Amino acid sequence: MKKIFITIVFFISILLLNNSIKAQYSDITYFMRSTPYSYKMNPAQIPTSSFYFNLPFLSGINLDFKTSGFSYNDLIKRRDDDSLYFDFKGFYNSLSNSNYIKMNGNFEILGFGFNAGKKNYISFGIDMNFDSRLRFSRDLFGFLSGDKTFSNEAIQVSDNEILSLNSYISTSIGYTRVVNSKLNVGLRAKFILGLANITTEESKLQISQNDEGLTAQSNFLIRSSSMIGSLNLPGLNSSDSIEFNVDSDSIKSSIMKNKGFGIDFGATYKLNDKMILSLSVQDLGFIKWTANTTDIVSKNPNGTYTFTGFENISADSSFSQQIEQLSDSITNALDITTRRGEEYTTMLPTKVYVGYEWNFSKKHHLNALYKASIGSNYFDNYLSVFYALQLERYLNISLGNTFSFENSFKNNKPFNPSIAFNANLLIFNIYFGGSLNTSYNVAKMTGVNFFFGINSSFGYNNPFKENITEEKVENETQIPVKE
Repeated sequence: MKKIFITIVFFISILLLNNSIKAQYSDITYFMRSTPYSYKMNPAQIPTSSFYFNLPFLSGINLDFKTSGFSYNDLIKRRDDDSLYFDFKGFYNSLSNSNYIKMNGNFEILGFGFNAGKKNYISFGIDMNFDSRLRFSRDLFGFLSGDKTFSNEAIQVSDNEILSLNSYISTSIGYTRVVNSKLNVGLRAKFILGLANITTEESKLQISQNDEGLTAQSNFLIRSSSMIGSLNLPGLNSSDSIEFNVDSDSIKSSIMKNKGFGIDFGATYKLNDKMILSLSVQDLGFIKWTANTTDIVSKNPNGTYTFTGFENISADSSFSQQIEQLSDSITNALDITTRRGEEYTTMLPTKVYVGYEWNFSKKHHLNALYKASIGSNYFDNYLSVFYALQLERYLNISLGNTFSFENSFKNNKPFNPSIAFNANLLIFNIYFGGSLNTSYNVAKMTGVNFFFGINSSFGYNNPFKENITEEKVENETQIPVKE
């Protein structure tokens, strides 16, 4: 029974470590050009500062946590005597067929930008990105809690990716160009150094029952890479422990091995002196992983074990012996190990933004944003509406709500309020804010976002003023000829 317990715990642990990279910024900051997040999301949006310098590790701290719809209150309940307990059945009832927990973040290590003449803006930045995404099936918790009963229908614990991880440092150079009095365009090139990655190429773990008995089957191929070492998983039957081998001598040589490239591009167009349309595509690129590559694979690919019931207990075949044989058979069917891997390539998840700004009064703005987030096995859609009070460069307050449609328009979350605050105090620019998901009650909340930063900034670029172009300057300076 010990091996069965180890097997179950191991696969639950795998599910709880599921990750996938996608740098995520709070949507409300898309229109706040006084924050670094705005021009990171669209390189065509010229910052409000003529020159800015992002303070190392104090500017651009952004953290985001979300679930697919369940909350703390669905799992943890309180008895009449005020003691707490795990309500697995209630948690099972709150789940959908496919569920996730995700956490991601972005940290600005260094950054600066400046006007280069009247028509150009140049920016530079170094960021560290990470993201975590746990994906699990409803059947898994139903099986463990006993709420899911066996039938001729298979319990699919997973039939696609269950484990992926990606973290990297991005060095970027951005360029924004004023094309004419209405149009701005921008491009940002990103040179990427990968820190760690786990990518699932194949995963199968299912339990089914038919007339012949109970059948368990699995098959895994999970690729990994890390610049600091490699994983050694001897297998569930082995007495050796799981190890992560750190090779300090090879870290320096490995740090430049996981290389990648990405681009952001965008445009803004002024419909008139009060309305601006914008479009951008972010993180279009790849990372090639070559450092310390290791594959996690099934020892017996597509191996199955069918349990047809216990035989009659006799002197030659005791019940305890049959339990031991059952444990060995299930372990062999589900056993995994590690092997030396080959280099592989992963794509960066891509975001698409479409924005609309309306300066309907001198100090008042109404903004709308559509975002599509596209990655491995997901396509999420978000529609946001924000109101902003902007007092030139000195104070900017924005609040609004995001309507979330994740993976399917049926899986929607209509209540996700956001707030952001920005103040420019002499040469210091301070900004912070965040968002909540589903509820103001922490126990019922399905997600939270928080961002904070301080940078130094000088000058002011008003995004709603008319762009100065060479053609306009020539027309204004031309001496009229008298007839």
